Amino acid sequence: MTPIPQLYIIAAMSENHVIGMQNHLPWHLPDEWEHFKKVTHGKPFLMGRKSFEAPDALHSTYRNVILTSNAPDHPEPSTEYAKDISSALALLSGENEVFILGGATVFREMLPMVQKLYLTIVHAQIEGDAFFPVVDQKDWELTNTEYHGIDDNHIYSFSMNVYVRKTPG
Repeated sequence: MTPIPQLYIIAAMSENHVIGMQNHLPWHLPDEWEHFKKVTHGKPFLMGRKSFEAPDALHSTYRNVILTSNAPDHPEPSTEYAKDISSALALLSGENEVFILGGATVFREMLPMVQKLYLTIVHAQIEGDAFFPVVDQKDWELTNTEYHGIDDNHIYSFSMNVYVRKTPG
């Protein structure tokens, strides 16, 4: 039997859980983008169609699996489509690690299955229409955090955090 990949969510959210506004990120954080690219380089991505089509979306140069009920007739290179999460996971079954990029519904449905969260907290209350689900902190251990203050390129401070799911017992 093919092993199930390790599933990781990677996201940035404000302190009030906002992750998006009108299918855009509500901030511009160049150092956080660099962190994202470094962590996910060469790994497959799983995301919803709206996240994939967002103007500021990052796509994997390796492999993108998109959840949608309406796959296009001519997919882009390195892009596959699945009607539901179980089909997407079947497509990704030979991978070691898979990064889940959202959106809000995909995060909510995948959260119980993931082993690790790469969760950047933007230290601000921000208006938005898409939200990251509430995470039960007792289920997760913060294993790394890196704070970035406000500077000429960043109007918000933020913390790039890594959480690992605690094993029951």
